[in-house]
Amino acid sequence: MVNVSRLTIVLTVLAYFLSLAALPYLPDQVAIHWNASGEADGFSSKWFGALLLPVLMTVFTFLMAVLPKLDPKRENYARFQTSYRMVNAALSCFFLALHAVTLAYNLGFSIDVGAVMPLGIGGLFLVIGNYMPKIKHNYFIGIRTPWTLASETVWHKTHRLGGKVFTAMGILSMLTAFWRGEMRVVLFLVIIVVGNLYLIVQSFLYEQQEQRNRS
Repeated sequence: MVNVSRLTIVLTVLAYFLSLAALPYLPDQVAIHWNASGEADGFSSKWFGALLLPVLMTVFTFLMAVLPKLDPKRENYARFQTSYRMVNAALSCFFLALHAVTLAYNLGFSIDVGAVMPLGIGGLFLVIGNYMPKIKHNYFIGIRTPWTLASETVWHKTHRLGGKVFTAMGILSMLTAFWRGEMRVVLFLVIIVVGNLYLIVQSFLYEQQEQRNRS
């Protein structure tokens, strides 16, 4: 059975240490949300802002450990154990980096959060794209469409293609960091929507192809 890696737990604990170290120096009101132009437009108390992401990371770590045990395809997780742990670790690294950026911004450091986000998400997509073809048939993690869940053949073909698509989305997402203003967000959303729609449509086409092969 797949277990959450020690790295994921260490990163979660590190997020709490960063919060405790920053708390005495944070203002009473801290920014926790930024608009399309990278300007802070959502605020909270410093305690809420400092602990929000560490708590979310704790919930995420718990879910990553428990949900595979509830999956009807739970026996398949042993076949992609390393990939599962690496994706979990990549997600935790992303959350920790986002947490560090949020704290640094509120401590007065000059950070363009609007540019950091596509860089972080793009890097996350690159990691996921590298491991996606190795993810075996399951109901919890991966590209879950009615056609991939119904057929292991469609699942395999879609995830093999998904590795390439997520890699491309990662590179293109990172390039949007060099745009300014709302166009950055527009381009980023177009990349994500088009990439995911393409995979959904392609999984349907793979299913149709499989039906023709069976007939």
